[in-house]
Amino acid sequence: MERSDTEPLEIPTGALFRREGSCYVPTDRARGPWSPDALHGSPVAALIAFAVEERLNRSSGLRIARQTIDLFRPVPYGRLQVDVEPIREGRRIAVYQTRLICEGRLLTQATTLCLLSDPELGAVGSDYGASGPVPPEQAIANRVERDGARWVSYPGTLEMRHVTPPGHGEPPVVWIRTDAPVLEDAPLSPSVSAASIADFVSPFANMQPGRSGYVNADITMLLHRAPVGAWHYLRVVTRGAADGVATAQAVLGDRRGAYGSSAAASLINRG
Repeated sequence: MERSDTEPLEIPTGALFRREGSCYVPTDRARGPWSPDALHGSPVAALIAFAVEERLNRSSGLRIARQTIDLFRPVPYGRLQVDVEPIREGRRIAVYQTRLICEGRLLTQATTLCLLSDPELGAVGSDYGASGPVPPEQAIANRVERDGARWVSYPGTLEMRHVTPPGHGEPPVVWIRTDAPVLEDAPLSPSVSAASIADFVSPFANMQPGRSGYVNADITMLLHRAPVGAWHYLRVVTRGAADGVATAQAVLGDRRGAYGSSAAASLINRG
């Protein structure tokens, strides 16, 4: 990945991983911003959601309602083993424990809750904070400064449009167009699409001029309905920080309005 500052950066497209036997191998698109040898949290979250959905009975009506990932070690740019263990598989609820392993070392673990979704049941009560921002066509295109960069991380491969840019003292609102399937031959499902942006709650909430000053140690995603379409927005609603720790929560939505939320706990990046 080393390059001179005069060489143009090639922007990766396509899938985040390729399958080799029972393992997943990252593509250049999955790299993170901290090191070219470690993955961004969003491709990791997407991979875990994908593996759980492969385990689900497609005709059961169950779908992902919550996914919580503990990112206690960097996930390296290497062959990844994804072990999905069913904790409970019932008619209306299923729970899975996922372990991400590289060279025998446990890197990340996740719990995914799947619930029965039945359109005939509808909904009762009021929705709060469900209105969406202006559409992406009316938002400001993000201009990524690449001069001097040695590699492109996952965020730099996505199209983003700011309604309220991060790092300016107001809660950020950003549209993101998801187009990165986990595997080249696997369609991008609604839940995996949401998982692929849920991690952005931390950098957008914690961003300082130039870059984020925090690295998140977890990702929690909640989905009350399946997302629709390629454009998703993330609206940061709360952020607090003290003693080197920050927490943040965001609403996730699409052109129809909110479909869920994400949250993260983060540590100050000491470099």
